[in-house]
This record gives sequence, structure tokens and C-alpha cells, in this order.
Amino acid sequence: MSVRDADLKTTDADASDVDVFRVDADDGLCREYRLATYFQPIFSLAHRRPVAYEALIRGTDRQGKIYLPAELLAQAPAGVARMQLDRQCRALHVRSFRRLRDDVSWLFLNVDPHIAVQGHRFGSFAQMLEESGLSPHRVAVELIETPFDDEKRLVTAVEHYHELGCLVVIDDFGAGYSNFDRIWQLKPDIVKIDREMTRRVTVEPLARRMFAGIVSVLHEAGALVCVEGIENEGEALCATEANADLLQGNYFAEPLLRPPAERASDGLFTHLFSEFREETVEFRNRRRIRLQPYIAALSDAVFALSAGADRTSAVRALLELECTERCYLVAADGSQIGASAESERSAASRDRRLTPIRPVTGTNWQTKPFFRRAIDSPGKVQITRPYLSATGPRLCVTLSYALTLNGSYHVLCVDLDFAALAGDDLTFGPARMEE
Repeated sequence: MSVRDADLKTTDADASDVDVFRVDADDGLCREYRLATYFQPIFSLAHRRPVAYEALIRGTDRQGKIYLPAELLAQAPAGVARMQLDRQCRALHVRSFRRLRDDVSWLFLNVDPHIAVQGHRFGSFAQMLEESGLSPHRVAVELIETPFDDEKRLVTAVEHYHELGCLVVIDDFGAGYSNFDRIWQLKPDIVKIDREMTRRVTVEPLARRMFAGIVSVLHEAGALVCVEGIENEGEALCATEANADLLQGNYFAEPLLRPPAERASDGLFTHLFSEFREETVEFRNRRRIRLQPYIAALSDAVFALSAGADRTSAVRALLELECTERCYLVAADGSQIGASAESERSAASRDRRLTPIRPVTGTNWQTKPFFRRAIDSPGKVQITRPYLSATGPRLCVTLSYALTLNGSYHVLCVDLDFAALAGDDLTFGPARMEE
């Protein structure tokens, strides 16, 4: 069951999609709840259509009061009754999903980790799927975010789901216990980004810059990435920009008893991709305009060095530009030649805390992207993503260019103050900053 579904619609379910849960209350009365399954589509960004449906439970008592999942679960005493309620909800989800007559999509079933490690005591998950006629490879077991001390037992439970043929999903990555340690241990097939992180990427520059990197690391861990909780176009564009695989949220479709038609969101995706293309073109134009003086000055410096000019005079014009922090020359083996030539602004704002790692003659940059990419593509300007330089204290973007001096490659580098370059533009400098 999902414990976060606070905005379910309240339309009565068809009788065929309703189950009843009864529990003996502390006051001696038997309480009864009508259970119904709501489905929220999960869209593939590449396919622009739903490829999965997350099953969400809703309960209604005899007085018509609606219980959200966490409230409903609280009505059942801990132990057997709560386990049985969880199993009953999942069985209802599976039956309701089968009635959708969808032969391709995944069904996302929420499972509490505590129940995942003990569920075999209260009936076979595999047997339930077999009896319903739903193949395990159509099921994505979504482990909801909750504190859980015995991760080893959870690993065993996850291995069991994998052996059955199910997909395993980690929910709310970035919140509470759903962190990289859980990813490494459980090796999920899909990771859902926490909805709070989804919200922050549209309002916090640091979150937006980090977002694409987080998605990339999860991809390298072997997982597909789903961005959930998308409520508006800005969040959808950020997820698109970050290269997410799956998208979920009320912006695309709210939870419903009967999901919308498969192509109901075609117009929305057409608009979203159009906005993404326009934003990308606009970003490139802005970047070209802002970087043009620096690229031109870097080209002039390369020409001057090639013609035999000393480094100080060759980079003088670069250092006079508003956003330039420093220039430095690197040999073919990655070692810096001489000290960096710094602008007056950069020298005046040095962070004394970073003194031990300030670059000096012989500092080696061969592991840095700005050096490796320049050496791999001589004669072409390279542009990095924003990062904190060893000289600090501000984020910088490095332009680099490999040229031939005295018969061997050298790389001329210039660090630019990223904040000054970006100004108030929140969208300047995401993953696509790097080329």
C-alpha cells in the first residue's frame, strides 16, 4: 500500500473492484471497510505512453469516511491482522489490474519492508500471482521508504522477488533510508526519486545541477530511474533534462479507478517535447552569447602562444574579461607548467581554507575532464559542467584547448566564475553545459 496518496479521487468503485476488510476493534465492535484500487499511470519518456500502473488503496467505512492508506493500515492491529490487510490489498490490486485487460504494462505493488521479510508466513506471493494468472515479470515490487534495521533479511526478500521473476523498485530515493547504501545492497531494477527532490530541482540551482548527476549514477548502478510526484511543467522539464526513464505524477495523470486511454497524454507530451527543444535551443543561444568573448579570447591566446608569445602576454586579454578567474598551461602528461595567472578579482577572493590544495608547478590534472577531453580532441574548445575548483571558493566552468607547442601537446585552460556567468538564470549550467 502507498502511505502517501493524499489526493485520490473519491468516485465509487464498481462492485467488481471492491473488497471488504473487517477487523475487531478495541471497543469490541467489528469495523468494516470497503477497499478499492486506484491506478496512477507511470509513463516512459521515450515511448510517451504509460508502461506501468501503480496500484493505490483507498478504504471507506460504513459512514462514508475515506481512509488513506496510512490511516487504513492504522485501523488494523500490528501483527497478523495488518499482514492480512496488506495481503488482501495486494490481491485486490492484482485482480483489478487483470480487469484492465492490459497484456504489456507493469503493475507496481507497494510493499512495506517489514512485511516483505515476513510475508511468506501469511501466504505465498507467487501463489497469489499464479492464481490470478498474472505473470511475475509483469509485477514491480515497490519497497516503500521506511526505517528497517535488518537489511540482510531485506536482501534475502529482494532476492526471492527477483527469483520469482519480478522487478524490484526502491521508492523515495533521497529520503530517509532510501539512499545509495540501499541501492548497492538491494540492486533494484527501478529507483524512484523522492518527490521532495523533484520539487526542489525547480527552485534551487544546486539541486538542479546535482539532479542529472544523481540520475546518471543510478543508471550506472544498473537501474532505471523514475521521477515521481511531478506536479507541473517545470518539474517535468527538469526530469526530461536529467534523462529520467520514467515519469509519474498528477501533471500527467491522477490516480483513477479506470486509467485514461493509452494515448490520452499524447498532446501533453507533444507540448513537453516542444518546450524542451525550445528551452534547449534558447539555452545554447544564451550560452553561445555569454561564452563568445571568452572563447574568442582563448583562441587569441592559443594563436599567440603558437606564435611564440610568453604566457603572461598571451592570456592578458582573457584575464581582463569580467568572469575570468585564472589561466594555466598543462603539459601532455597532465602536469601544470608554472603558476596560474590569476585575475585581480580571483586573487583578492582566495579562500585560505583551501591553501593546502592550491595548484602549484607540477600539480597534475590528467584525471580531470577538462584535460582528458581536450587531449582527446585537440583543436576544439571543451566546456565543463560547473564544479568547485581546488582554488575556490566559487563554482567555476573551465574552457580548455589542446595545442601543439615545441612538438608536443599542451592544454591551455581558463576557469570562469560560474555564478557571474549565469547571473540570475536558474537554467544556465545543467548537465547539457558540458560538451
